[in-house]
Amino acid sequence: MKRIILLLLCLVSLNGCKPDLWQSCSASHAYYHFSYENHAWVSIHSGWMIDENGTVRAYKNPAKWNYPDSLGYISRDQLEENLSYCDSVIGKVSTREMSYYNHLVFPASKGSLTRPEQHGADMGIQMYSCYWHDRTEHRYRQVILNQYGDWIRTNDNDKAVKIYKWLRKLVAN
Repeated sequence: MKRIILLLLCLVSLNGCKPDLWQSCSASHAYYHFSYENHAWVSIHSGWMIDENGTVRAYKNPAKWNYPDSLGYISRDQLEENLSYCDSVIGKVSTREMSYYNHLVFPASKGSLTRPEQHGADMGIQMYSCYWHDRTEHRYRQVILNQYGDWIRTNDNDKAVKIYKWLRKLVAN
């Protein structure tokens, strides 16, 4: 009888949640990514990714790379394949810290990007982003946090700004 009451309480409490809030609370993990690309004189593609376990892995000029599609979606297999192209471990993030920032990723996805503003030429692009799991699409969705270089764009969401500042401090580029 106690189990039935507990189950009913759980169902009632979940039913009252906003769908966006439930989706963000149930997020199991996210991926984080910094990339620098410049194809002006010599092609350079380098950066790092943080996997679901908090391991920070670096890469430099991989032979192949999987990019999100035009809507910003990428599969878990493609993200994992990108991680396999990383050739060194450069850091580790604690489980507690990962959990904290993972819960900010979905709200950050609700932010808007500023209009692209031209900043320079031949500087390339530095981009900080993260990926949250979209259960309806069964894929991950890229959330651009900040882009700097030839073009500047920023995510105006306060959670996106918080994640961006964390990532900048996490690994010195």
